[in-house]
Amino acid sequence: MGVKKKQPEQSPGQRLVAELEAELLEDGVQLDSRERTLLTTARQLVDRLDALEQIVARDGLMVTTEAGARLNPAAIEHRLCATMLPRVLAGIGAGDTTAGAGKSPVKQRAAAVRWANHNKQKALRGI
Repeated sequence: MGVKKKQPEQSPGQRLVAELEAELLEDGVQLDSRERTLLTTARQLVDRLDALEQIVARDGLMVTTEAGARLNPAAIEHRLCATMLPRVLAGIGAGDTTAGAGKSPVKQRAAAVRWANHNKQKALRGI
């Protein structure tokens, strides 16, 4: 009987990227280099948020210094990262598109791919 090697657990950022890539692949969307960079940044932000949450859970929201009690710097950094994540995701069309104006370029590309496939099939059938 062979011992199965345990797969290393994915980080929260890696799970997010995998889910987004699967969604985009399902829509027939190929990411360009700018979107790949944004996806990498999103992964790093999510992993950073997870680490900061662990620090705040361990040390508490307030820390005591020589100057007195103050907000944990990790909580401040968490807030900044949490503010940046939706902005980064919006750059790849994964953010909240209902609130913004205009059409998502990612969704437009996916639709163009679907129409191209539709037209190819139509041409092959001679319609």
